[in-house]
Amino acid sequence: MVVILIQMAPGTIFHQSVPLHHQVERLLRGKLASGEWEPGEQIPTEMALVDRLGVSRTTLREALGTLTRDGLIVRHRRRGTFVSERRPKEAARPVITNLLLGYTMHVRMVSVGTVPAPGHVGTFLGLGRGAPIRRFVRVHVVDEAPLAVVVNYLGAELGRRIQRRDLARRSMLEVLRDKLAIGLGRVHHQIEARMPDEHIASLLEIDLTQPVLLVRQRLTDRDRRPVQIAETFYRADRYRYETETAVEKA
Repeated sequence: MVVILIQMAPGTIFHQSVPLHHQVERLLRGKLASGEWEPGEQIPTEMALVDRLGVSRTTLREALGTLTRDGLIVRHRRRGTFVSERRPKEAARPVITNLLLGYTMHVRMVSVGTVPAPGHVGTFLGLGRGAPIRRFVRVHVVDEAPLAVVVNYLGAELGRRIQRRDLARRSMLEVLRDKLAIGLGRVHHQIEARMPDEHIASLLEIDLTQPVLLVRQRLTDRDRRPVQIAETFYRADRYRYETETAVEKA
């Protein structure tokens, strides 16, 4: 495999397989997290950052827009851009527990919508390929960095009963069990290494050359009826799967 890196400016290397504005955003986010720019301090001007990073003004503005929406910086017309003095309160964000694997995380909602069913999802749910289903995409954040991207697929009727706010404070299994009163049955696990696509890579803040660990879970209720498929893409450098088996004497 040949990996091509693009040298945009002295000391700054960007990978061609990940959207440039995502990489610039992560670079600037790192400077904020490290304390290089203090709360209330004015950061370099757009033109200074464009020259330093070797990117277009459009790319830089996309990155700054994301940081502004996240409350990390404040932009004032004619005055410039400043580090926010009122940083987001991480402690106020709900902490959610993964019921199957036990770790705790913050959750960032990415999207909720109706999409055509992929073949394997439609087959499991008893629907045809392309049938409308509900898809929920979230990022599990642990220690202030993305650990996993979770994609849940449910039948359209069931999925419409689940709101974004439900998943802001509870795991999907808790919502199905407690809000929708579904008697949960068995979960079938399938684990494999996979190369991420551009969307997954950008959400995990990795590039397309870094493999992820895909954990696919098929959930049925107590009557063995299909409920959902969950596909979780873990960063391989932050997650490992361990198991222990007892070997009985003959």
